[in-house]
Amino acid sequence: MECITLEKKVMSTNDWGLIALLHEGLMERFEESSQAIEEKNNDKLSILINNSRDILTELLVTFREKDELSTNLRSLYLYTNKLITEAQIKKDPTFFRKAIDVINPIYIGFKGLELKEEPNIVSGLTYGKGILEEHNIKSRKIFQG
Repeated sequence: MECITLEKKVMSTNDWGLIALLHEGLMERFEESSQAIEEKNNDKLSILINNSRDILTELLVTFREKDELSTNLRSLYLYTNKLITEAQIKKDPTFFRKAIDVINPIYIGFKGLELKEEPNIVSGLTYGKGILEEHNIKSRKIFQG
């Protein structure tokens, strides 16, 4: 069910919203990583840390330009990576709380930008309970089956 909701979010948001979703996912991984440390589940922790690093890498690539915003964001992402590395080595969940404290204001900023722009237009067909339904978001186009 969560995948369907995430898919709907991805399909119906704008570029700012996609970046906000990456930050949201990152913070969720940090919460799950804290729990994995408390549960002493090192295998789960390793998977979550690697997933977090994948998200951080995507954000670093997204903001690879040499402008001031990109440079500042990259610095924060690298610092966040340092925090999660410390958390993994020391098995200390407080480092994940610090990482969330770094990422959350960035998330809030991109979420605000998302709301200022129109979402991407998504049209198509959806499957309801045994029937094919018309689906239309912010568009006058309708595809019929």
